[in-house]
Amino acid sequence: MLVVEGFNGYRIEIPEDRLYLPGPEFWIRSEKDGKALVFGFTQAGLILSGEVVSVEYLVEEGQAVSSGDTIAFAVTNKVKYIETPLAGNILSINRAVTDNPHLFQEDPYGRAWIFSLQLSGSIGLQDHFLNPISYQKRLLQSEACGNPNGLKGGTSPTCRTIYSSLRSQKQG
Repeated sequence: MLVVEGFNGYRIEIPEDRLYLPGPEFWIRSEKDGKALVFGFTQAGLILSGEVVSVEYLVEEGQAVSSGDTIAFAVTNKVKYIETPLAGNILSINRAVTDNPHLFQEDPYGRAWIFSLQLSGSIGLQDHFLNPISYQKRLLQSEACGNPNGLKGGTSPTCRTIYSSLRSQKQG
């Protein structure tokens, strides 16, 4: 297990048995000799987007999907559309997260997977997704790691100005 300390004030764990999309939000675990993939939210993605309060699926099991198709949407601090980065057939969707969205905070790398996909062709996963070490390096270089104490407003000059103004208004 790789670790990133001080990611927006949190300790992030990065399992080494999966790959990661280039952004901080999703992981992919290969199954069935690479013919099937399971997708889920990363711990970093959940910290950045906020607690998941609901998930609604827009596809059914067995449905063919193309790269970029929206599979589901999650309501956090905003609506987050979950798209598949690859084409294939939806093998399964995780109904447990619709019944209990708190699973994302409790077990993001286990019981809180989002969907699984059977690929329509072969693909070099390592060519399209980040290995755990590359993902860790990307997180370490992110703005969130420049905010190790998790201060509201983070490290963005605009956000710092807004939050500073709000704090001074509350005190005044």
